Amino acid sequence: MAYTETAVKRKDGPEAHTEQPKKSKIESRMEQRNTRKERKAHDRSFDMITEAKKVWEQLRRGDIKREEQKALMEKMMTIIQGRVQDVIFKHDASRMIQTCLKKGNGEQRNQITEELKGKYEVLSKSMYGKFIVLKALEYCHWQRDSILSEFRTHVRKLIRHKEASSVIEGFYAQFSTAAQRNELLAEFYGPEMTLFNNAGSSKTLENLLETMPEKKEPVLKYMADMLKGCLDKGTLVHSIVHKALLQYLTLADAKGRDELMSLLRDSLQEIVHTREGARVAMLCLSYSSPKDKKAIIKSFKPFLSKIAQDEHGYLVLLRLLDVTDDTVLVAKAVVDELCKHAKELFADKFGRRFFLYILTGRNTRYLSPETVQQLVAGDEISTSKKDLKVKATELLSASSPSLIKMVKNDAPVLMREKMSSQVVQEIMLHAVGDKSDAINAILELVNENIEKENHVMEHRFANRIIKAMVKADSSETENDKAVEPLNFAPQLLDIIRPNIGHFATNHGSFVVLALAEEPSTAKEVKKELKSLKKEIKQAAEDKNPGAVKLLELLNDKK
Repeated sequence: MAYTETAVKRKDGPEAHTEQPKKSKIESRMEQRNTRKERKAHDRSFDMITEAKKVWEQLRRGDIKREEQKALMEKMMTIIQGRVQDVIFKHDASRMIQTCLKKGNGEQRNQITEELKGKYEVLSKSMYGKFIVLKALEYCHWQRDSILSEFRTHVRKLIRHKEASSVIEGFYAQFSTAAQRNELLAEFYGPEMTLFNNAGSSKTLENLLETMPEKKEPVLKYMADMLKGCLDKGTLVHSIVHKALLQYLTLADAKGRDELMSLLRDSLQEIVHTREGARVAMLCLSYSSPKDKKAIIKSFKPFLSKIAQDEHGYLVLLRLLDVTDDTVLVAKAVVDELCKHAKELFADKFGRRFFLYILTGRNTRYLSPETVQQLVAGDEISTSKKDLKVKATELLSASSPSLIKMVKNDAPVLMREKMSSQVVQEIMLHAVGDKSDAINAILELVNENIEKENHVMEHRFANRIIKAMVKADSSETENDKAVEPLNFAPQLLDIIRPNIGHFATNHGSFVVLALAEEPSTAKEVKKELKSLKKEIKQAAEDKNPGAVKLLELLNDKK
């Protein structure tokens, strides 16, 4: 009761009716700024940081001259020397140390890194300090072994730490030697293997297990536990983790492999951007059940275009084509989805290879021999039950209508772009089904005014397609022969006949040459060209290579 009465008295007292004047926004901000300054003033490094910051504001500029930079660095070192560890965890001061490591000379960098010794592990866990470690790794290569020694036996925790994982990844992927990479990886194998693989060693996991085969089981168990922890902590994107995953999946038995793959299944799109990550994804696809493949395709779907354009990711999609028996699902969920981005993918160095693989298979014209070998090696471990050739035929049949339709709709653009023109050529030669609409679209372009700039008969990429289509029915090589007769040469001749002299003496001369060599049109073309021999001879003298070949053909009495 007494408490209530007191409360009432306070409420009703004269003080309750005294209102404080409301402060303006400017006054509030000034008060907050002064409070911050007062708080910072209690920091014993405040004066030093304030002085250093004035120098740093000039030092970090990109337009200062070399001599001025040297003078500013000397001034900065005078201020911070002996006190580096006092400021490395502060945001603004951390940036100053980073600039000093970047712009200082060898001696100055060495002074800073010597002061940082013993703090690298803690620094790597700091939101701001981790950048100092990365700069030390980048600019002070002679200190890398020393920094690595501070990480030793701590990598298991660091790789699962939000901030520190980026430092370990930066060290591994950008700044380490082969021996240092192996030492970092050894932390995934267990404490005993870490000690065995000491500083300076270049032993891989395979080397270590050859020396101590009895350790294989405990090593794989330790790796499985550590890798599962990496998945839980969201550090799956790092290449060091991908390398460890690849090693584990390669060496583990079916039970251990399946257990880890079940955790990876929905996250493979996060790892396909590195060489080892792509290989891990390819292994998962090879070993997985039809149900798992369906789940993987579902997880890939929002990222298909990005994966297809990745240097390593496109290989995962090729593996997907090879090992998935449900070709109807692949055609609808993968091919049709990628066809929505066809213009972009056709013009991409890696993106086009997905379509070229459907059209031409493991052709070394578009895939390196090493890539083909990698794909062949994957066939040996595939759980697929359907024959590879049968799947390839089914996918080609399912994909051809969409690909042919693209040529019909976008021939003017696709034929004139370097990368895209190669895909168009393979579509016209190797897609199956009715191509009459696509052929008519190309013939319409041929029939355009010959004075038009970049006419397809004279365009350096477009006319290669036309030349290939002319020779496609009679070619003796599988790569250049059409899977179904095109009957293109006679149709082309009918259209260019009024202007055959123009094309024979200009950049379209190789197409005319192809028509002159093609059995179905050779007789008519030679007849047309005989009356143009003078013009062709003049073009040959002007060093038109196609005209030279035409003249040789006309002069050949056989």
